[in-house]
Parts: sequence; structure tokens; C-alpha cells
Amino acid sequence: MESFFKSTLHLLSEAGKDANLLKFVLTALSKYVPYLTAFPKITKKLLKTCVKLWSAPLDTSEDYNAVRLQAFLRIRQLAITQPYPLIEDCLKMTYLSYAQRSKFGTASNVTSVLPTLTFMGNCIVELYTLDYASAYQHAFIYIRQLALHLRTALMKHTPESLAAVYCWQYIHCLKLWVAVLSASQKKNDSLDESSSKLGGGAGKDEEANLLRSLVYPLTEIILGVCRLVPTTRYVPLRLHCVRLLQQLAASTESFIPTTSLLLGILDLKEISMKPLRQGGGKGGNKKKKKDDVRGLRLPLILKLPKEGTLRTMEQLDAVLKETFVLLNREVDLYRYSPGFPEFTFTILQRLRKFNKDVSNGRWRAYAKGTIELCDKYSALVIQGRSTLVDAPKDIRRLEALKPTNTPSMGKRYEASVAKEKRLEAATQPVMKAKTKASLNADGEGSKMKSGNKRNSDEVNDESDSEEEAQKRKKTKPRAKKKKAVVNEADLKNVEALNEEDEVEEGIVWSDSDSD
Repeated sequence: MESFFKSTLHLLSEAGKDANLLKFVLTALSKYVPYLTAFPKITKKLLKTCVKLWSAPLDTSEDYNAVRLQAFLRIRQLAITQPYPLIEDCLKMTYLSYAQRSKFGTASNVTSVLPTLTFMGNCIVELYTLDYASAYQHAFIYIRQLALHLRTALMKHTPESLAAVYCWQYIHCLKLWVAVLSASQKKNDSLDESSSKLGGGAGKDEEANLLRSLVYPLTEIILGVCRLVPTTRYVPLRLHCVRLLQQLAASTESFIPTTSLLLGILDLKEISMKPLRQGGGKGGNKKKKKDDVRGLRLPLILKLPKEGTLRTMEQLDAVLKETFVLLNREVDLYRYSPGFPEFTFTILQRLRKFNKDVSNGRWRAYAKGTIELCDKYSALVIQGRSTLVDAPKDIRRLEALKPTNTPSMGKRYEASVAKEKRLEAATQPVMKAKTKASLNADGEGSKMKSGNKRNSDEVNDESDSEEEAQKRKKTKPRAKKKKAVVNEADLKNVEALNEEDEVEEGIVWSDSDSD
């Protein structure tokens, strides 16, 4: 068995980029993983090899994604089947690999790196929910490490220390720990339901509460990141942090208010200033207005450009739209709290002032919708809390007024995020038919002539000539219609109307021959 495992390790290390061979070996290895208990040194080497294949930074093809999946399945199998110390190595090595890989998860790598990072994050969440005691130890260490980076940035305030916090690597790590704590709470809730039916499960609850105790320090870190550099340029990063706080609040059913961060965006001086025209000056390009509003995707950026920060219509519309989406989600999260009317007092006061100061019809419609939502929920809460027997100080549940069949905060949050993703996918710009036709033509040409490639200059010349021809057709003056000349002799021939058509009876008038 030992020689077999050594040969397998050698084969995995020498396979290189052959995805089919790696997938076959990892799949076949699943039957033999339980026998690795007698060989701890080989087990650690196999774990390192699987983590290396799982976090390979170069290959992002579809074939290699199957290799990543099989490598993670072997890591998870090792964590479950092998004795206790190995799960510590699994948790440590996978997180460090994720942290190293998250440096490259920027907006420029949307189609290649970000999907891989999302997959790796989901894998780590799955591993950290296997053993809450081990997960707490590692989560405490790495969350504390994030807090130390933030403290260094607050104390020194140098460009290097700020860059260590305001980067994609730090944000991805925050997202990961928010996802871990949220998933552990969901799993704990499902275990509570099953244990209440079957009885028992108290020890698991205590271990899950260990991870729940990390919600408060992680919340403080995220709030510290928001307030580290409170400038207009880092508004997208602030919105990222608001999303993370709302996810934590929904999953743990705790009160984590973010209205001060969202309403602070409405107080920025750039909101009340007249936006700059696209293209600069009076002769800005007016044809690009519709496309420019959709061009800025805030979930993929951390900061706005230096020049014209939050001054263009594109940036203002994207920021305010995102702000009101998150504000409506915040209102929906706490709609069943007995203190909801007092919670929304500041929101209503600020939005009414916003409506008076702003002349843009779309932004005023955003604010009006939020005001109507707050008034509607406040009236229901006032009516519902009048029937409560307990005093306000004795109410411990956040959603004390929630009906029995109503979804919880976590489910409402998930439904809201799913709806937002569907709307975002529906509003994405569609590839034009002309470009699709040119791509199809290039594909057919490459199939017919495998050795020859089309010249890009020729394709551009052809497309330019087609555009010029279409413009000529549009600009070509229309020909004047000739007036119809009426023959007066035909009008006087009234007898022609009474003549019968010479049609023989019995003839089948069809295209096919009757014979």
C-alpha cells in the first residue's frame, strides 16, 4: 500500500497540465483514502498535492475546473476520515492558499479569476463547518490578523499600511469570514430544528456558539474599514462593507445598523452639485448617455477615479441606485422589530430633506419609494406592538412581531439578493448582432482554413465599408413619387364592369397537377 500511494503521488506531481489524467487519478483515489491512516507522512504529502491542484493559479479552463473539484473532494475526505490533527492542516493550508490567490481577484479578471475565487471560498466554507471547535481556533487567529492590519493602518496612516487594508485581498478575506460565520449559523439553526424533533444536540450548539462569538469583532473590523479613509473616492468600498454587515445581521438575526453609512453618502457635497457632461465641455457626446449609466459596476470596483470623482452622471446614478437598494434592504430586515418606527425616524427625516434638495426625477423616485416603504411598515408595527403584553425592556427577540408563516431575516435577505442578481443579469448589455455575425464568420473561416487566420485590418475595413454603405443609404434623398396618369377613356367605358370573366367550370386552381 505504501508503494502504491508513493507511486500515486509521483504520478500527480508529474502529470503537469493533463487535466484528464489528473481527474482520473483523483477520482480513483477516493476508494483508497481511508487506508492512509497508517501512513501519516504520506497523508500530509497527499494533502499538500491536493491543495496545490485545488488552488492552481494559472489554468482557469473548464477542463481544469473538474480537477479542482476532485482535489477538494479528496481534501474533504482526508479531513473527515483521518485522525484529528489533520483537519487543522486542512483548514490552515486551504485558507492560506485562498488568501494568496485573492490578490488577483480584481475587476480586470472578472471572467477568469473571480469565478475560481468564488468556488474556492465555497469550498473553505464547507470545510469550516465540519468541525466547529477547530474552525473557531483558526477563525479567531485569522480574524485577529485582519484586525492587526487595520490597527497598523489606523496608527501609522502611511500609504503602505492603508494599501494593506484597502485592497482586494483584504476585502476577499472579509467576505470569506462573513460567509463562514453565516453558514455556521444557518447550519446551527437547521441542527436546532432536527434536534428539537429528535432530542439532544446540546454539545453541537455550544461549539456553534463559539463561532457566533466572533460576529462582534468581525463587525467592528468592517466598521473600522469603512471609517478608515472617509473620502468620496472610497464610496464603492463602503458599499461593499455595508453588504457584508447586512449579510451578518440577516444570518445571525442580530441588530447591526448600517443606516448611518448609507445616509452619509447622501450628505456628500457632490450629490447636490451639478454633474459634469460626458466628454467634457459643452460639446459632450450625447449619444453615449444611455450606455454610460450602465457602464459602471460598483460590485467590481473599490474606488472611483481621481479625476471627476462622483461628478459624472454615470457615477452619481450608479452610487445612488446602489445606496437606495441597500437602504430598502435594511428597512426590510428590521420590519418586524418593535422599535421599527423609531429606527426609521432618521431615515424619513433625511430622505424628505433629500427630496427637497435634489431636482433629478429618478433620484426623487428612489427616495419616495423608500419613504412609502417606511411609512407602510411603521403603521403595521405600531398596530402590532399595541397588542404586546411584555414591556419594551423585556423583549429579547429582534423579530418579536413576525407572524408564524413569514420567512426569517436570513431567507428574506437571500430572496432579496437573488432578485437583485436576476435584475442585474437582465440589464447587462447584450452583444450586438453585427459583432455576433462577424464572430460566426471568423469561426467558419477558421474551420475551413485551419492554417490561415483572418487579418484584423481586413475585417475592420469590411465593417467600415458596410457602415459607410448604410450611412449612404440613409442619407440618399428619396425619389419623388410620380403622379399616376388616369386614362379618361377607361373611366367612360362603363360596359366593361358588366362583362363576365371567362373561367371554365371544373378546373382546380392549385399549383399541383391533378393528374
